Amino acid sequence: MVKMLSYFYRYTFLTMKNLTLFSMLLLILSCSAPSKKNTLTFTKQEYNGEWPFSVNEIEVYCSGYKEIYGRTNDGKIYALNGSAKGASHNDPSISKVEEIWLDDPKWTGLKISYGDFITQGLTICENK
Repeated sequence: MVKMLSYFYRYTFLTMKNLTLFSMLLLILSCSAPSKKNTLTFTKQEYNGEWPFSVNEIEVYCSGYKEIYGRTNDGKIYALNGSAKGASHNDPSISKVEEIWLDDPKWTGLKISYGDFITQGLTICENK
């Protein structure tokens, strides 16, 4: 009987330990990368207005506290708003949006606004 109780407690401990580890893994995976439902994809062909980027498609998502990022088809990630730029300032995996941001052909020295992308990205933050 004592042997059976010892086995029961050992089994229960191992099961609880496994459950705790599994829960932690699930939490980490759910927070690590944006899921498809928490992103918006914009294409040059479908965008109404002047397209501000040198790439034809960009996937916008929210991370952290209202940090808006854009991911291109080549896998590069760009900080789009001030919160994202501040949070990723020393992160070499985040590229500068200026690399793909187009000049405004109507105004010398100015860029085409991508404010719509930030506004839409913020709606994702609010719906998280």
